[in-house]
Amino acid sequence: MSEDVGLREQHPVSPTLAGPFHFLAAIRENWYLTVNLVRRDLRAKYRRAVIGYGWTWLEPLLLAAVYYVLFTIIAGTPDPLYPLHVLLGIIVWGHFSKSLQATLACLQKSRNLIKQVYFPREILATTPVLTQLWITIVSFLSVLPIMLYLEVSLSQMIWMLPIGLLMTTLLAMGIGLMMAPLNVISEDVGHLFRFIVRAGFFVSPVMWTYEMFLERDPTGQWLDIVMLNPMVVPLTLVRHSIDGAAVDIASNHILYSIGFSVAVFLIGMTVFKRWESKVVKYL
Repeated sequence: MSEDVGLREQHPVSPTLAGPFHFLAAIRENWYLTVNLVRRDLRAKYRRAVIGYGWTWLEPLLLAAVYYVLFTIIAGTPDPLYPLHVLLGIIVWGHFSKSLQATLACLQKSRNLIKQVYFPREILATTPVLTQLWITIVSFLSVLPIMLYLEVSLSQMIWMLPIGLLMTTLLAMGIGLMMAPLNVISEDVGHLFRFIVRAGFFVSPVMWTYEMFLERDPTGQWLDIVMLNPMVVPLTLVRHSIDGAAVDIASNHILYSIGFSVAVFLIGMTVFKRWESKVVKYL
C-alpha cells in the first residue's frame, strides 16, 4: 500500500484564486461538525450563569438603558424612537465587534489543536461567528418590550433585517479572516483592532442615526465621506426593518456597502486560505 494512502497533508496550501471555493467547500463538508461546535459553545457560554440564555437579551437591554439615560435624559435627544434605535445599534454593533475579534483570534486560540493534528481551520473561524449570530438573533427579544412601550408594530419592512445582519456578518468575518494570519505573527494586530472597534463604536451610527446626521448636514457636504463607513447601511436597514420607516439612502451608497461587504468577505477567505498554513510555525 502506498505510504500516502489514508494520509492527509496536515498544513495544505490552497491556490490563491481557489481560496474562497476551498473555504466554503470545507464548511459544507464539515457542516455537521460546525453545528455541533456551535452548540457546544452556546452551552459553555452560559453553563454556570443562573439566568443562562437570558443574558443574551438582558445585556443589550441594560446597555441601552444606560445610553438612554446619557443621551436622551441628559443630552435631551428629542426623537421618541431613539431608545429603540440605540438598542438596535448596540445589538448589531455587538455582533460586528465580537464576530470580528473572534475570527481575528481563531488561529491563536486553537494553537494546540492545530499543532497536533489536521483540522479544517475554516471551522475554527466560522464557529464563533455562527455562535455570535445565534446570540444576536436571540438578543432581538430585548427589543419587544421597547416596541410595546413605544407602540411600534412590525411592518412589511422586516425583510431588511436578515439583509442587514448578513452584511454585518460578512464584513466582520472578512476583516477577521484577512487579519487572522498576521495576528499569529504579531499580537499587536489584536490590540490594534480592539482600539479600532472601540473607536468605530462612535464613528458608526450606533449612538446616532443616519437621519440625525442628515439633519446636522442638510447640504450633504460630508455625506459621501460618512457613507464610506460600510456599517452605516446595515445598521440603518436593521433599524428601519423594526420601526417600519422608509430607507432614504441613495442606491449607489447601498450598492457600495453591499459590494464592500461581499468583496471583503471574498478577500478574507482568499487571504486566510493562502496564509493560514504558513503561519503555523509561529504558534
